[in-house]
Amino acid sequence: MSITRVPDGARSGPGAGPGPGTGPGRPRGGFRVAGLAVRLTPGAQLLAMLTVLASALILPDFAPGRPAAAYLAATAVLVTGFLASLIVHELAHAVVARGYGAQAQEIRIGFFGGTAHGRHEFATPRGLWRAAAAGPASSLVLAAASAGITLGLAGLDAGRLPVAVFAALAWINTVVAVASLLPGAGLDGGRLVQALAWARSGDRARAAITAGRAGQFAGALLIAGGVAAIALGYLAGIWLGLVGLAMLGSSRAQAREVLAITALAGLRVRDVLHRPGPAAAVPGWHTVQSFLDGGTATGDAAASGTPGLGASGAAAFPLRDFEGRAAGLLTLSQLALVPADRRDQLRLTDVATPAAQVVTTTLDEPMGQLLARLSIRPATPAALHTAGHALVITGDGAPAGVLTPDDFRRAGQLARLADGRQAP
Repeated sequence: MSITRVPDGARSGPGAGPGPGTGPGRPRGGFRVAGLAVRLTPGAQLLAMLTVLASALILPDFAPGRPAAAYLAATAVLVTGFLASLIVHELAHAVVARGYGAQAQEIRIGFFGGTAHGRHEFATPRGLWRAAAAGPASSLVLAAASAGITLGLAGLDAGRLPVAVFAALAWINTVVAVASLLPGAGLDGGRLVQALAWARSGDRARAAITAGRAGQFAGALLIAGGVAAIALGYLAGIWLGLVGLAMLGSSRAQAREVLAITALAGLRVRDVLHRPGPAAAVPGWHTVQSFLDGGTATGDAAASGTPGLGASGAAAFPLRDFEGRAAGLLTLSQLALVPADRRDQLRLTDVATPAAQVVTTTLDEPMGQLLARLSIRPATPAALHTAGHALVITGDGAPAGVLTPDDFRRAGQLARLADGRQAP
């Protein structure tokens, strides 16, 4: 199961910057399975802690009178089995996707399951539906295996505690399989709907929009079911309604995103960037105060010929290091958070979002492909300030400019003008 707004068919793109755990060696905070890096995000760690808490509350009541060591061992088996089930689910996606030419290199497990396999690109709808179906199929196999072990332990009179553990694993894998088959955006069910629509129409973009609309309809049904359950006195309807609300929002966002990407077809970054070419980047080693002084034509920034705060009229600034390469992206919102008494102490690189955490692009990348990568959720709090921005770099790593959300809106208008369409 994977929750992500990135539509199928979006590449990772040039200059995306290496994320954590994507290097050639051992992934940070993870391990490798079948040549794939596996990383447990903080969301997965939180999920494990919640599983430990639930086990501590439920197991002693279900199987009372056991030693504390027995409960600890049962909890360890349950948590390990839960995380292993999620990994197997995503591993099945990645292995099948790799068989159809997708560049699967990493598996990330978060609070809602996997967070990476939706970015695979497939040349045919067959590859899409087979990769999407592999995850739920593997979860159902694990559920059947756990149920078989449960029956075997019960037949051997092994005690209620081990039976409870494997029964819980059977239930967990069943829930994972069923939940992932819901036709929502980013879920395996949504990808199956998209593959079916793609096979029938032959149009990938149209199929993605159809899948988004199907997800909205399913989300509305879940919300209605949740409201009805609450009206009948079942408080569990709250969770059903929340799931439906999340499906409705994410599916609507997917449909809008695909429409925006389709509208930008034919445009490249150089067509939208105001002044394509080497940008007058701000030296990242300058202090915040010297940069602010540069806006009044005084201080280090003005002396070095770099754009000042007030003189440029920009809201985002590329930073460079001593070698002239991109060092990060600085926004006005980040500057506004710096206390006045620390402006002489903090350097711009201390305040800005590092280049490795910014979506980067090149002058020749298609705008539609770049827009798909921008939907990736920021990995750090610093990246929240640069969400919706893209740092344009040259072949030697030097900054060539910055694309802001206003530039993407302008790109959509340019695309509609080129096609003779009326703006909505």
